[in-house]
Amino acid sequence: MEQTRTAAEIEDCLLGLAAGFGFTGLFGGIVPTRPAPLAELRSRILFQRFPAQWLDRYSRKGYVFRDPIIQHLFHERAPFTWHEGYESCPQRRNVRLIRGEAAEFGLRDGYVVPISTIDGEIASLSFGGPGTLPVSADLSVLNFAASYALGRHLHRIATWQRVSSNLTAREWDCLLWAGEGKTNWETSAILGISRSTVTKHIMAARAKLGAVSKAHAIATAIRTKLLR
Repeated sequence: MEQTRTAAEIEDCLLGLAAGFGFTGLFGGIVPTRPAPLAELRSRILFQRFPAQWLDRYSRKGYVFRDPIIQHLFHERAPFTWHEGYESCPQRRNVRLIRGEAAEFGLRDGYVVPISTIDGEIASLSFGGPGTLPVSADLSVLNFAASYALGRHLHRIATWQRVSSNLTAREWDCLLWAGEGKTNWETSAILGISRSTVTKHIMAARAKLGAVSKAHAIATAIRTKLLR
């Protein structure tokens, strides 16, 4: 997981581990605490390897605030199984709806790891699969892996946001073209500014990224996903 660079690579690591418990999919993000526009809810999703058709239906029909698993997360901070979440829900109609429709897509049982973030929100990673989870299963390894993966990914996002917000539009443009292998002269021609101005912007970007050279600045920007 230390070598991962994208959310998809983290998902691969987690699913490789979770497969030993019969899980075939995972879903994770920041838990919404109030009704919100669909775009905002989607922006809270960090990992998604559940069947696309199920995610589309779940999103389109607004199941998030009817889902017994989400409701259980509002008052439970210890890891729990989907079965435990379903059993604790007093709205049995919602249980039948969500449990039944999820099962149509091979998601009959699962396991949820709640994680408190440093800014006071609740995140979670939910593993799901087609079988029933054995009562004797020791899932502590998933607790650790999920917490580590989510923390690493959130740190990466925060780093990218901090770095990208510090750069001006022109500094980002110059760094982008430098990353494409363009010289300062070529970048000046592309952007319609002087070569000395390009040099100034590159030096400013380098300082903000804590880099010792232009190449180091480009490498730092790629590593933090500022450049892709």
